[in-house]
Amino acid sequence: MVTVEKVLNDIEKNQMAPVYLVLGEEQVNAEKIKQKLIANFPEEEREFNIGIYDMEEVTLSTALADAMSVPFFGEKRLVFINRPYFLTGEAKKVKLEHDLDELIAYVNDPEPTTVLVLMAPYAKLDERKKVVKQIKQKAVVVDNSPLTEMAVRKHLLAELAQKGYTIDPRALEILLQRTDANLTAIANELPKLLLVAEDKQITVNEVSAMVSRSLEQNVFDLVELVLQKDTAKALELYRDLLQQKEEPLKINAILEGQFRLLLQVEILQKHGYAQGNIASTLKVHPYRVKLALQKTRVFKRQDLKNAYLGLIHIEERLKTTTQEPELLFQLFMLNFAQKAVVV
Repeated sequence: MVTVEKVLNDIEKNQMAPVYLVLGEEQVNAEKIKQKLIANFPEEEREFNIGIYDMEEVTLSTALADAMSVPFFGEKRLVFINRPYFLTGEAKKVKLEHDLDELIAYVNDPEPTTVLVLMAPYAKLDERKKVVKQIKQKAVVVDNSPLTEMAVRKHLLAELAQKGYTIDPRALEILLQRTDANLTAIANELPKLLLVAEDKQITVNEVSAMVSRSLEQNVFDLVELVLQKDTAKALELYRDLLQQKEEPLKINAILEGQFRLLLQVEILQKHGYAQGNIASTLKVHPYRVKLALQKTRVFKRQDLKNAYLGLIHIEERLKTTTQEPELLFQLFMLNFAQKAVVV
């Protein structure tokens, strides 16, 4: 497996492999690879020699037929196969017949004048499948997994510097928090910030005003209030979420998920797992693990367990009774503050 940086450098030098597998969920880097490859083809040839095929819309055979065609008024063809879900264990309701043997045959004997790129925006593939094994043996596999928080910081600061902008340290922290340190999410927010930044300086006020908080982030604040056993403020935030028309079951499900993550992180950390190992084991973004580790250093496992069990009881009541969600949450908070778990 090679890095995105290496592939970009190779393409820059016109050293392109016959087959690439770009594996991972980082959309920004996937787009960089795509555009770098396209830029390597003369503009007048692109319409005739570049094909892009979505496997949820067209058959694999159609894409491979293009890959096996000779270039039209040029030396190379470039074919992208997007969303090859058949490489994963996912079950898709797509009524298309994909001939995987045809793909296996192609990667074992690729067309020398074609660059075939499998754009796989997935965390992992189904390693048991013959087609996956063959592709990993024959193709250049590009590691396009989400960047670490440190790498995201470095990338963002470098991009801002290149554009002549700076960002206040506190504003940077808020931006990372509200985007979960996800490069793709930051890329979506950045144009707005650049537009409103006076004197090319991005401030706390601008990030706070322009980058909205997700339900998950509001619930993350709620987790903090629950653990602090601050019943009044927790209830106030819970009411705010209900007034924003958020579904009680959805709020509760996210709360459950947050406490489950905290418990898992705390247990793995106690067993000697480092932050990166925990993230890969639980298949969550390293930044979420970092925030969870900060909390597990302060709060006891028993408190995490009590809260998690209490939230399961709330879920049961929400599904089986007509009790008001706000009342259920209030009872949960009162009982949790007394270290009870029954609502």
